[in-house]
Amino acid sequence: MSSHLFFWTAAAWVAYAYVGYPALAALAAALRPRPWRPRPEGAGGCADGPVSVVVAAHDEASRIGARVEELAAALAARPAGGELIVVSDGSGDGTEEVAAAAARKAEAAAWEAGARVVVKVIGLPMRCGKAAALNAGVWEARRPIVVFADARQRWGPGAIDALTAPFDDPEVGAVSGDLVLESAPGVPAAVGLYWRYEKRLRRNESRSGTMVSVTGAISAVRRDLAPELPVGLILDDVYWPLEVIRGGLRVVHQESALAFDRLPARPRDEFRRKVRTLAGNFQLVMLAPWSLSPVRNPAWGRFVSHRLMRLAAPWALLTMLVASAASPDASLRAAFWLQVVCYGLGLAGCLRPVAG
Repeated sequence: MSSHLFFWTAAAWVAYAYVGYPALAALAAALRPRPWRPRPEGAGGCADGPVSVVVAAHDEASRIGARVEELAAALAARPAGGELIVVSDGSGDGTEEVAAAAARKAEAAAWEAGARVVVKVIGLPMRCGKAAALNAGVWEARRPIVVFADARQRWGPGAIDALTAPFDDPEVGAVSGDLVLESAPGVPAAVGLYWRYEKRLRRNESRSGTMVSVTGAISAVRRDLAPELPVGLILDDVYWPLEVIRGGLRVVHQESALAFDRLPARPRDEFRRKVRTLAGNFQLVMLAPWSLSPVRNPAWGRFVSHRLMRLAAPWALLTMLVASAASPDASLRAAFWLQVVCYGLGLAGCLRPVAG
């Protein structure tokens, strides 16, 4: 009896985390949609106002120049212009110098076009981590909306306007764009498939209320809501959105604000990223214990269902394996061998070289 209890409790845990909660989020989005309210026709709004774009970079000399020019041109195309702040996090490859040269070029091009664009380059003397670099950028920001970007991706046309439009709704405190992952040779298709699954879940959370995280490569927050991030923080794109929610405002998804990135070139790189994300979730709970309180965290149910229950999923799977192995019941013994076969196929897929 105990084996059945352990097995089916663990199975229910996994099923809810990966199937049940996404289904409930989709149902809530369909039955109780809560779209953000656009500005009245003909009225000015946040999409037309000035913004501060912050880019944190470490050893990105090969990419930062083109990124500065791209983002400065996007700001120059907006009537109100804006400012671009590049923070070099203790780079040792000349990132700061390349960014400064690109900044001078971009400002000159904007000046000739009659656009109001300022590009600032900040160099931290030693590597302090992305959280510290973002803090330095936000501290320097002077515009009411702060947009976060990375050095690696490229953005779609009109991404900044699309990203800032939801701020016309006073209930919106932060906005996440849509990251499109392009295939890379030798990467399993399941990596991209999982990201599409994750994005659908986030969209449904947004449509029915609020998301509990943003895409760090393309996101924005009201300047007065941006908290100081703890130094060493791993998941900045979860920590500060939770702070926005804690303040009573929504975090929404904007599908038309596109950023493009490539999947990791090697499967092991994706594995390392997943391990880092898991570690970041544990760190997040320690740095923000209030997030575990249904009284202090308005999105407690979503946070627990989306972020925390997945942390225990591997242990639930292990419980299923042990419980079915120890049971004399024929049905659980069959379930045990089915699990063994599935794990064996997964292990074989990891060990088999992927064709380039």
